[in-house]
Amino acid sequence: MLPRHRIGAGLAAAALTALVGCSSGSDAGRDAAGDPSGGPAAAAPDSASAAKATQAFNSAKELGRQVGAMELQITKKCMVSQGFTVHPPDPVPMPDADGADAPEGRVSPTSEQAAQRGYGAAPDAGDTRPDNSTQEQPGPWRDLPDAEKQRYTLAKSGDPDQLVSYETGEGKFSSPSGGCMGETRKKLYGDMPKYLRLMWLTDNGMRHEAGRQAEQSDAFLKAIGNWSSCMEKAGYGGLKSPTDAVKKAKDYYGGKDAGKYLDAAAVEAGRKNEIAQAKADARCADTSKYDTIWRTANQKALTALYVKNEADLVAYQEVLTEAQKKAQKMLES
Repeated sequence: MLPRHRIGAGLAAAALTALVGCSSGSDAGRDAAGDPSGGPAAAAPDSASAAKATQAFNSAKELGRQVGAMELQITKKCMVSQGFTVHPPDPVPMPDADGADAPEGRVSPTSEQAAQRGYGAAPDAGDTRPDNSTQEQPGPWRDLPDAEKQRYTLAKSGDPDQLVSYETGEGKFSSPSGGCMGETRKKLYGDMPKYLRLMWLTDNGMRHEAGRQAEQSDAFLKAIGNWSSCMEKAGYGGLKSPTDAVKKAKDYYGGKDAGKYLDAAAVEAGRKNEIAQAKADARCADTSKYDTIWRTANQKALTALYVKNEADLVAYQEVLTEAQKKAQKMLES
């Protein structure tokens, strides 16, 4: 089974609470089940149609980034008007996934990476330092009392149980309905379920569907099969995908959680095994060319989906264009 994809830039930019999925209904560009593929695969679009639809997609994405930044400013302005002068750091937008959202093929290291660090699975022997990656950075916000942070969150997002949601085929896509954030979004976008659907489709739905189609293509499945056969000949049998190779590398250190209890000698022995396997993986990745094959299939599917969903992409541009005008007035007032 190939893994699913990451959530893209638009979610972070607009700071929405989301899972994954697509919409339901009978809107343009989708079938009755809400499939962003628009139903059965159609013939490849002509170059003019593909260029026109791709431009609609790119324009919608850029507008989404611009309006998302303005939305953050308006929300902060609302919070200041309520007496909140200390704010948490603004969310950092995630980079667009593009081809980096690919399947297991992306897990395999390059030959240089394999020789230097394998998969990066080796633990630091004897390192018992806590993971600080999720801790708040030093600054005025971190120093606020917890009660004040809770008061801030309630004023910003409203009742956490009161959300406006868009039901998808794979989960729920939600946004606050109250607080400064919820009120700002209602003023900017109007019909929130429609906005959430169009945003999800543009930022995630088509990308996810293109990835699924690419992963199911005959060419990609053949390439993964060639990779698996190559790894078996190199002495690493039973691996169905490069993700399996990463899991196997962790076993050289006693599994995911056991590594921290190993001494330096055990870690070094595991590292040698990891690097040897990673080198074989890199060679098999090159010979099977699954990454190149996936990218080709993924881009072909994406282009076709842009054409199928062009009406929705245009509708999203219209929503964002109106939101941009409203945001400019709100920031000037």
